[in-house]
Amino acid sequence: MKKIIAIISLLFWVAGPAVGASELSKINAQIKQTEQQNKKLEQQVKTSDKEVSKTKKDLVRAADKVSSLEDQRTAMAKKIAELDDKREKITKEMEKNRGRISDAASGVLFVASNPGFNTNDMRDYVLMASVLTGVAERLDAEIEHAHNQVKELGKIRDARAIEKEKLDRTAKKYTKEKNKLDDLLRTRSAQNKKLKDQHSALKKKLRELSARAKSISELSAGVGSSEMSADSHFSRRKLNLPVRGRVVTRFAEKTALGLVSDGWRIRTRGDALVMAPADGVVKFADGFRGFGKVVIMSHKNGYNTVMTNLGSIDVMLSQEVLAGEPIGRMNSDKPEMYLEVRRGNKAVDPARLFKEQ
Repeated sequence: MKKIIAIISLLFWVAGPAVGASELSKINAQIKQTEQQNKKLEQQVKTSDKEVSKTKKDLVRAADKVSSLEDQRTAMAKKIAELDDKREKITKEMEKNRGRISDAASGVLFVASNPGFNTNDMRDYVLMASVLTGVAERLDAEIEHAHNQVKELGKIRDARAIEKEKLDRTAKKYTKEKNKLDDLLRTRSAQNKKLKDQHSALKKKLRELSARAKSISELSAGVGSSEMSADSHFSRRKLNLPVRGRVVTRFAEKTALGLVSDGWRIRTRGDALVMAPADGVVKFADGFRGFGKVVIMSHKNGYNTVMTNLGSIDVMLSQEVLAGEPIGRMNSDKPEMYLEVRRGNKAVDPARLFKEQ
């Protein structure tokens, strides 16, 4: 910039001092103004980058809290349902027990009010005494059983009340954390507006690829992955699963159709939060036939992760995402994710990379 000013100054000095001084003054003023504007823009870019980075970190923390609370609330609701089932069974058993107690009591009363034996006949006396003793013992046993059932029912009611109180107590906290997460997602969406505007052509290209691909593996290979690198740290470290749930089909196991699985099937709760398993870039975020909404991410060292059956997607193409950052939610009607990990053209056993919860 200083060289330009010096050259311009020399030219104007040669052209003439009167004209040169006036024009040079104007140009100098414009240059200063441009420099100030550039500084402002640079500062805005830095501030914007910082805000985006902060939003991402906040999203990771918020997603972890929301996912943990959802897990806790699911476990509490399940426990309450189990206690309700137990209470119903005991209540039905108590009804039957009432009938048995009534029958036993009627037997004692009948024998007591209709003595059909002669006290002079010792054999009849012993037999009748045995009958009365047996009926009385049965009555005592039924009454004891009923007493235990009443106590058990009381314990169930107390346990249910405790679980219900816990569930109610987490409701406000869950709502607060969920609202915070939703606000952060909206902020991220606004920050990514520029990214949205730039990727209409890429979206079209990926839709064409999706239409041509015959399988999810072919689709993953088609979107490409990060370049191979000598960094093997990614392949050694254990990552968190993208969704909390139970692995029901593992890598290389036979599926219900008799095919060998190239990934894991993870049974989740409906609407479960899906998070990025590792830092990476979103390569595909759209529907794919038979797999619902699909997100494919590219990670370090040439790895791709494919996550299927999402009900909603909260990320865009080419978006850089941190590990643990929310990328969507599972489909409530089909809460089972198919997770596939690929490196180049080969499927990799997720057990090498993922921690099971």
